[in-house]
Amino acid sequence: MAIDRSSTRGLAMALTTEFDGRRPTRPSPARGFSLVEVIVAMVILVIGLVSLAALFGQAIGTMQLVQEDLIVKQKARETLESIYTARNTQQVTFDMIRNVSDVSVGGIPGIFADGFQPLRQPGGDGLAGTADDGAVEELVLPGPDGLLGTLDDDIRSLGTIEREIVIQPIVRADGTVNPDLRQITINFRYAVAQGPQRTYRVGSYISRFR
Repeated sequence: MAIDRSSTRGLAMALTTEFDGRRPTRPSPARGFSLVEVIVAMVILVIGLVSLAALFGQAIGTMQLVQEDLIVKQKARETLESIYTARNTQQVTFDMIRNVSDVSVGGIPGIFADGFQPLRQPGGDGLAGTADDGAVEELVLPGPDGLLGTLDDDIRSLGTIEREIVIQPIVRADGTVNPDLRQITINFRYAVAQGPQRTYRVGSYISRFR
């Protein structure tokens, strides 16, 4: 009996193609997040939100510090300018520009108070830190309408700021006092909402001559 080799070869190839061990792959089901993964993600999210809130609070505190610093610097400039103006207009004499404790000129004390004083409004003499000072100064800011001088203005007391005006004589190299020149030092200390008490100092010189 003769065997058709070509038919046998074709059958073998068909069987090999059909049973070569390969099966059509099926897509695997989608894998979701486990409970542990969800908890870890929530913890990371909470930490990020807490850090952001702390940063926001720090930014607000920094803005307040900047505002207080600007107020103090402006008040220091105003104090110096008022003293120079009073001398230039001869509202006060040069010999009067001293502290109350300084009686070196004819036994008569100066006009500026000693030590730290509340930040009060200048009195009739226009000089801060003298006996005729008025009430504690206030800062008036525009309210929600953005207009200054309306009923919704934001009025803030500057009672947390204290000022000290120190006027000292200038000593020459030979140990004698220069009667025509003095040093003015203005010290500020003020409390802030966050952090320790802050200080600020500015110094200048004033002469008898304009």
